[in-house]
Amino acid sequence: MNLGDLHKVWESKALKRKPGEEEAKKILEKIAKQVQPIWRVKLLSEFCPNNPALLGLNVGASIHVKLRLRRPNWDWDFYPFNQVLDTMLHELCHNAHGPHNANFYKLWDEFRKVHFHFFR
Repeated sequence: MNLGDLHKVWESKALKRKPGEEEAKKILEKIAKQVQPIWRVKLLSEFCPNNPALLGLNVGASIHVKLRLRRPNWDWDFYPFNQVLDTMLHELCHNAHGPHNANFYKLWDEFRKVHFHFFR
């Protein structure tokens, strides 16, 4: 195994029942490249939960990370890339800190400093 494989997204999947599947796949692939140095993720997928406030979900410490890419009830209205990336960083923080506590937010801020110039 290549050591680079330890920190990568192994697979990504967009929702097939939604229009813009190719655009969604490109967003997921771009997110995967951005977070590659941080943590290994077995499956990164798009999801569309019933709760409109839910933007991401980390299942089994990054066995499967699910991200909302589109605004609720607007299939062609994708969230801005940086917002989706920020959600991904948030979900990765759950690997180290389960609850939303001071340590969680400190790590999230550190990830943001690396990935977003406007947080510096």
